[in-house]
Amino acid sequence: MGVGLGIGQHPKGFINLLLLVLCLGIICGAQAGGLRGMVELLWLLAGVSIAVGAVLLARGSRLTLLPVMLAVFLLGWGCCYSAAVPGAHDIAAFEGRQVKLEGILDGNPRVTADEQGNLRLRYVLVPQKLLTADVEKPVTGSLLVYANESSLDIELAKSLADANGEADWASVPETQLGRSGDRMVCSGTVQSFHDYGNPGRMNTAMAYMAQGITGQMAADKYSLRLIPEEADWLPRLSGEVRSRYRAYMEQAMSREDGAAVFAMLFGGYQGIRPELLEAFTTVGLVHILSVSGSHITLMAGLAGALGRLLHLPASITGALAALTIVFYGILAGAVPPVIRSAVMGLLTVLALTMGRDKDAQHILGLAALGMLLHSPLLLYDISFQLSFGAAAGLLYIAPPLRQLLRRKLPVFAADSLAVTIGAQLSVLPVIIWYFNAVSFSSLAANLIIAPAAEGIIAAGLLAGLLASLLPWLGHLIFVAAGVAMGLVYELSRLLAALPGSKIYVPSLSWWSCALYYAVLLFCLLPPEVRHRVSKTLPAYAGFLHRLRQDRGLAGAGAAAGILIVFVLVRQAFLVPQELQVHFIDVGQGDAALVITPHGHAFMVDTGGVRQRGYDIGKMVDVPYLLHYGIQRLDYIFLTHAHDDHAAGVRGIIGRLPVGAIMIGHEGAGEYLKVFGTGENKKLAKLLLPLQENTVMELDGVKIEVLYSPSVSRLGEGNAAGGGNEYSNLLRVSYGRASFLFTGDLAAEQEAELLSRGVALRSTVLKVGHHGSRSSSSEAFLQAAAPKWAVISCGYHNSFGHPHQEVLARLRQHTGAQILRTDEQGAICFFYRRKKYPC
Repeated sequence: MGVGLGIGQHPKGFINLLLLVLCLGIICGAQAGGLRGMVELLWLLAGVSIAVGAVLLARGSRLTLLPVMLAVFLLGWGCCYSAAVPGAHDIAAFEGRQVKLEGILDGNPRVTADEQGNLRLRYVLVPQKLLTADVEKPVTGSLLVYANESSLDIELAKSLADANGEADWASVPETQLGRSGDRMVCSGTVQSFHDYGNPGRMNTAMAYMAQGITGQMAADKYSLRLIPEEADWLPRLSGEVRSRYRAYMEQAMSREDGAAVFAMLFGGYQGIRPELLEAFTTVGLVHILSVSGSHITLMAGLAGALGRLLHLPASITGALAALTIVFYGILAGAVPPVIRSAVMGLLTVLALTMGRDKDAQHILGLAALGMLLHSPLLLYDISFQLSFGAAAGLLYIAPPLRQLLRRKLPVFAADSLAVTIGAQLSVLPVIIWYFNAVSFSSLAANLIIAPAAEGIIAAGLLAGLLASLLPWLGHLIFVAAGVAMGLVYELSRLLAALPGSKIYVPSLSWWSCALYYAVLLFCLLPPEVRHRVSKTLPAYAGFLHRLRQDRGLAGAGAAAGILIVFVLVRQAFLVPQELQVHFIDVGQGDAALVITPHGHAFMVDTGGVRQRGYDIGKMVDVPYLLHYGIQRLDYIFLTHAHDDHAAGVRGIIGRLPVGAIMIGHEGAGEYLKVFGTGENKKLAKLLLPLQENTVMELDGVKIEVLYSPSVSRLGEGNAAGGGNEYSNLLRVSYGRASFLFTGDLAAEQEAELLSRGVALRSTVLKVGHHGSRSSSSEAFLQAAAPKWAVISCGYHNSFGHPHQEVLARLRQHTGAQILRTDEQGAICFFYRRKKYPC
C-alpha cells in the first residue's frame, strides 16, 4: 500500500515522472538502431511490465513503480517507432520515383513571390490515387507539393492571366490557386524529408511527420491541374473568412502592416517585412506571429471580461470562453499547433469553471502525456517544446514569483514580470539551443509592446466581424490597428537596437541543461522534499535550503542564479584550448569551420545552393556558427566561384562581421555575381586574391596555399572544367594534425601538383568535388595518404555523388575511414581529443 499512498499524495510528481520516462522512451526510439525492427517485442515487453506492475500493486509492494515506469518507457519507444516508419502504402514508400498523383488539398495554398516577383506555391496534398500507365493504386499519408508558374497546367495559367490581367503574382488571390478541399492532379519525383544534420537545428522532418506529412515533391512543368470540389463546409468557410480578413486589411493599411496584423491573428510569416521579424525575434515577441497558447489565453480572457461585464454566472462565462476558443481555433485553420493550444485552453477553462484552479498543473501533464502517446514525434517539434515549456513556467514558476514581486512592485507590473520571467526561465536552455541568444529586452517588450499587440489582435478580430455588417466601422478599426502596428514596429526596433538587448550564448551541453533544471526544480520543491534532498546533497543544496529558510524565495533564487550564471560563464569562456575543424552539412555543397585554440575562427567555403530560394548562409551557416559561440569570422576562404561553395557568403555577411574574403583568380566580378547581393561595394572591399605558395598563420594555426592558378596559367577562355580548374588547394595544420581542402579540384590539376612534387600528405582529406569520379585520382590519394576522408554531398543528390569508383579508390589506396555529411551530418575533428560526429 506504500506505493499507492505515495502516488496519491503526490499526483503531480507521479504524472510528471511518467511524462519524463515517456520522453526518454521516445528519444531512445528515435536514436537507437538495435531494436527498431522489433516493435512487436517492445509491445510484448510493455504488456509484461504492466502485468507485473498490476500484480505488485495488488500485493501492496513498494516496487510497483518500477515496472510501471518500464512499461511507459517501452510504450514511448514503440510509439516512436510506429510513427517514424511509414506504412507500405504511404506516399513515402515511393521515394525517388516519378509519380502522377491525384488527391485533395488540405488547407489553402501558401502563395508567395520571390525577389524577382516569380510565383512560389506550397500545397499540402492528401493523395488518394497513384496514377500509372496501367492501374490506379491507393496511397496514404500527406505530402508537400512545391510549384511555380511553370508548374501550372496551361489552361489554369491562361485562366489566371485572363482573371488578373497584368497584375503581379503577389496580388493574385490565393483562392484562385486552389482552396481547401479542391482536387489536384500533379506529377513529380517523391522525396523524403532529410534535414541538415547539424546540431542546434529544428528537426523539421520530425515536425512534419508529427503532422502526418511524410514526403515532398516539386511539381513538374505544366503538370499541376486544379479541379474545384464541394468540400466540407467548415475548412472551406475558415479559409474564406481568413481571405476576407486579408482583403479588408489590405484596403485599410499597407501590405506590410496588413501581413503583420494577419500573422498576429492567424499565424504565419508570409509577407512580413524582414526587419519586423528580426526585431520581434530580438525582443522575444516572435511567438505573437504564431497562433499559440498566448492567443488562446487572450481569447479566453476577452470572453471572461465580457462575462464579468455582463455579470454572467461562472458556468455561462466558462461556456462563453470555451465557445470563443473553439471559434478562434476553427478560424485559425485548426492546424495541429492551434488544436494543441485550444485543447489546453479548454481543459484549463474547465478546471477554472469547476473551481479547481490547482488542477491546471495536472491537466498540463496529462495533456502532454496524451498528445505524446498519440503523436510521439511532437517531442521534436519546437512549437510543442516551447508552448508546453512556457505553460509549465506559467503554472509552476510564475505563482511564487508573483508573490515575491508583489511585495516590491505594483500588482500589474509584478504579475506581468512574473509571467514573462517564469515562461522564459522554463524554456531558457531550449531557446539557447536553437537561437543561441538571450533577450534582456524581452521584459520591457512584454510590459510595453505585448499589451499593445494583444490589443491589435482583439481589434483586428472585432473589425473583421464588423466589416460585413458595418463596413465603415470595420474599416475604421482596421485603420487604427494599422497605425498601432506601425507604432509597435517602431518600438520593437528601438528596443532591439538598445545595447545588450540580445546577448549571444553558445549552446549548453547536456549536463549544463540537466544541472540548470535540477536547480530550478529544487527551488520549486515542497519544503519536506527539499529537506530530504538537502541531506543527500549537503553542500550546495543545503546552502539553498538555508537561504530559502532565512530569506525566502528571493534567497533561493539568488543562489540558483549564481549557479546558472556559473554554468553559462563556464560554457561560454572555459573552452578547451584545442583546434576544432567542422565539416558542416550544407547539402550538395562544401562548407567547413575552423576554430583556433583561442577562439578565432575562419571558414573554408560556405555552401549555398538549394531549391526554392533557401538561403544556406543565413539559415544553415549562421546558426551553426552561433551554436558554437562564433560571432565573428577572421576570414572566409573560397576555393572557387561556384554557388555550392560561395553563395552562402551573402547570408553570413549580413549577420556576422567578417575580416576578409580570400578568393581565387576568376575575377572579383565572378564572386560578386555568385553572392547575388546588393551590397557589392561593401563586399568588394573585403575580397583579397590568394597567392600560391604563401603561408598565413592565425593563433598558431598554419594556412598554406598549395595551389591557386591564375588565368594566364590556365589559358584565356579555358572552360574545360566549368570553373573547377580554378579551385584553390589549401592545407590547414596545427601541431601534427593537418587538413587538406580541395574544393572541386579536377584530376588534371591533381596531376599538375604531383608533377611539381607538391607535398600533399595530410591527416584529413576533404574529398574533391563531393566524391565525383572526375577528381581523387589514385596517385593523388596515395600522395595525400589521409587517415580520414570527408565527403560533403547532398542526401540523394541528382549527381550520384559520391561515385562508387571514388569510394573504391579511397578504400584501396588510402585505407582511410570515410565520413559523409549526407549520412552522418556535420563531422567534427578536435585535435588533442577523439574525433566524433557533432
